[in-house]
Amino acid sequence: MRAINTLKIIQEQLDDYKNVKSAWQLNERHYGSLTGLNKDEMKKELGEEKVHQFRRSWDLRPDPLDKNSTYHPININTYKDIPIDKIPDTESLKDTYERVIKYYNEDIENNLKNKNILISAHGNSLRSLCKYLFKLDNNKISKLEIPTGNPLFIEFDGDNKILNCEYLDSERAKDLLVY
Repeated sequence: MRAINTLKIIQEQLDDYKNVKSAWQLNERHYGSLTGLNKDEMKKELGEEKVHQFRRSWDLRPDPLDKNSTYHPININTYKDIPIDKIPDTESLKDTYERVIKYYNEDIENNLKNKNILISAHGNSLRSLCKYLFKLDNNKISKLEIPTGNPLFIEFDGDNKILNCEYLDSERAKDLLVY
């Protein structure tokens, strides 16, 4: 909901409501059995070190979420149109990356040549996209922080190479680890 609400705020500010496309492939990482817990509850249950590993590792997945859980996407109406074989029980950042980048390559990249594209998504989806665009290795991606509510402007040349990138609010900008 946060990504959708963010998009609505941006549209209102720009007075631009055209060409909106929702894509489940840009959804947040599925944290499996940790879904529904806040960070403090996770730390209490698993310890701070383990929670940090889950949140920042490249290929470590939490235990799967039981399909009977009310938190499982197969039990949430919002996900009813997603093919059930595409809905995971848990994901690593690597899994999220594969889902996001497949969508980027198939549905976004070709449109960069002639359009301005706004992506309103979630932290791990955006981290995945940044890993790909900025060619971050698995160590660097674990250190990348995406500031909430601070748009990142990326300018591409005709060959989809990055010419420039900057956060719109420079005072709240985070280090992209590439520039």
